[in-house]
Amino acid sequence: MDPEAFRLYNQHWSALDPWVYSPRLSQILRERSVAVGDELVAHVDFRRTAYYEDFARRFDIVRMVGGAVETGPAALSVISINGSEQREAFGEREVALLEPLVPHIRRALQLHRRLMAADSSSKDFASVLNASHRGVLLIDEGGRISFMNRAATELTSTRDGLAVERGELRASRAAETTQLRSVIASAITTSNGHGIGPGGTVVLGRPSGRRPLVVLVCPISRQRPMFPEVKSASAVVFVTDPDQVDVPDESTLRVLFGLTGAEAKLTRLLAQGLTLLEAGSRLGVRRETVRSRVKTIFEKTNTHRQADLVRLVLNGTPRM
Repeated sequence: MDPEAFRLYNQHWSALDPWVYSPRLSQILRERSVAVGDELVAHVDFRRTAYYEDFARRFDIVRMVGGAVETGPAALSVISINGSEQREAFGEREVALLEPLVPHIRRALQLHRRLMAADSSSKDFASVLNASHRGVLLIDEGGRISFMNRAATELTSTRDGLAVERGELRASRAAETTQLRSVIASAITTSNGHGIGPGGTVVLGRPSGRRPLVVLVCPISRQRPMFPEVKSASAVVFVTDPDQVDVPDESTLRVLFGLTGAEAKLTRLLAQGLTLLEAGSRLGVRRETVRSRVKTIFEKTNTHRQADLVRLVLNGTPRM
């Protein structure tokens, strides 16, 4: 069919299609899944319509046999086979050929929609995990990485306590690598239905001297995979960096505590571990201004000490 016919049909003529809006359509579809154009509208009447004069005759799509793939109050999905005016009308032969195919086409459409929904859910879930400051990795049944979120990719790229080699996780020390892989193997065994191990926690030292990474390994259900495109995911690994302080952004602090922009900036610096003097220097304001601003922040957050304020900001605000 001419692509222009598709464009014009979707743009205008679909609302004037005499076959679709035939009063006989619903009656025929109650009896079978396939209808012929001449059953819906007598051909002599069809030729009198604007649809025929200005559209169907122009593109020579004058004969029709169609199968109802889906029917319902919200939508009608059909497969339509069109013919030229020079050919004879569609009849029982074409109905007999098309009708056995309709259930298979219906099933294919349902599967397509499920795959599209699963793909959309997978992308949404991946976006959520990428917003987390914790590293999240999926491990397949062979112990190899099948997914890493953004935080895990950044963390392993530094090779400071945890790295990826040949698709597998490796610690900086051989003994810790053995321990990590043992816990992962236990979780995979449980996911495969051959064990009862709950996974476990592993502490990984870091050559840089920073505080050790904390790794939590858990088995996951294989019946409802989080990521449909991941062929095999038998364990999930969460990695926490104790030296990475996850402080809410300024806009969040302003909304939660009714702070001004200047107060939110100061609060964020204090939550990151700076002293009043360091924060004032960073902001370029005098000590007296910082003290006055902190006093106001204490009143708005119902806190009395800097330690209480930091604890509230780090533990009492919503974040991934």
